[in-house]
Amino acid sequence: MKSIPYLISSLSFIFLGCSPKEIHIPENTYASWSKLSPGLQVDSLPTLTNTWKDRIYPLDTKRLDTLKEVNEIDGIDDIPYGTKDLKSWKNHLSQLHSSFPKEVNQLANNLVYGIYFVSNLGSTGLTGIIRDKTGKPLGGIIFLDSDLLKDGGNDWATKRENTSFKKDPTYSIKVQLDNSNSLESALSFIILHELGHIVAIVNQYVPDYSEPKRDFRNYPLFEGVWWSETFSPYEDTFFPERSKIKFYQKNPTTPIFPDGKFLYKKLTNTQFVSLYAATNADDTFAEAFVQYVHVYLLKKEYKVIFVSGNDSEVLLAEPISKEGGRKFRELFKDIFAKTM
Repeated sequence: MKSIPYLISSLSFIFLGCSPKEIHIPENTYASWSKLSPGLQVDSLPTLTNTWKDRIYPLDTKRLDTLKEVNEIDGIDDIPYGTKDLKSWKNHLSQLHSSFPKEVNQLANNLVYGIYFVSNLGSTGLTGIIRDKTGKPLGGIIFLDSDLLKDGGNDWATKRENTSFKKDPTYSIKVQLDNSNSLESALSFIILHELGHIVAIVNQYVPDYSEPKRDFRNYPLFEGVWWSETFSPYEDTFFPERSKIKFYQKNPTTPIFPDGKFLYKKLTNTQFVSLYAATNADDTFAEAFVQYVHVYLLKKEYKVIFVSGNDSEVLLAEPISKEGGRKFRELFKDIFAKTM
């Protein structure tokens, strides 16, 4: 649609003219954890091996304490514990390494300092930023819940998507990542999403997690899109429903139709490449990153499909390739070109 680029640029112009005093930037409750947690210091980690696929480690005391600390911040009583049998997960990572293009592996070699498979994590994945003695971000470690990694890519993505909506006997949402629907496909998408978070922090495309207040207004990628991590100026204009998008709800109340379908239509006029990307600024970047690698480098698909009985309608199809994804495409193309 010709109106989309105009709409995005116009909104950016309008919001840039607003006074920065018109929004409250909330306190970052993870600032101290991100900067000071002993499990996130580079000198507490094993010496790096040559490739990221070999940096899979059993959960040790310092990394466990790091997870306990973040759960305490989130008010979660669950205590994670390490996955005992890592052999099968090492095999899965080896397969992913073989399937990834050289530039993706090289970027991961530079930035992924360790991968830890655990149970009782509280989510599918979590990233911690690794720092040197001065507090400078160097890379990251990725925690993955092995108990939640049992589905193929399409099934996992579909389940995640539907945690936003009230169950309905008539309507459903499906996500298509590829034709294999394999565990490797799910694992690939999750790891690339977490790698996206690391790329964003290390390269300073977003405010550092250690900042007391994370103000996104001076970051070019988020111009007119995000002011804080969780407030988008879209909410004051054409997308007031954005703040209601929530994932991983136990009892979601948003109906798939018409409300859910309407949300996807709204995404086409934004820089959000998925519904999950609309939940906060950090995931706007991470979802764009994983979609870029998934669609452009791995040559796979990303489709969100609305199903009603025997009828189906594609609501989103490779949104990273549309005008809303243009800034991200240009950035990621440049990142991977410099990696080689």
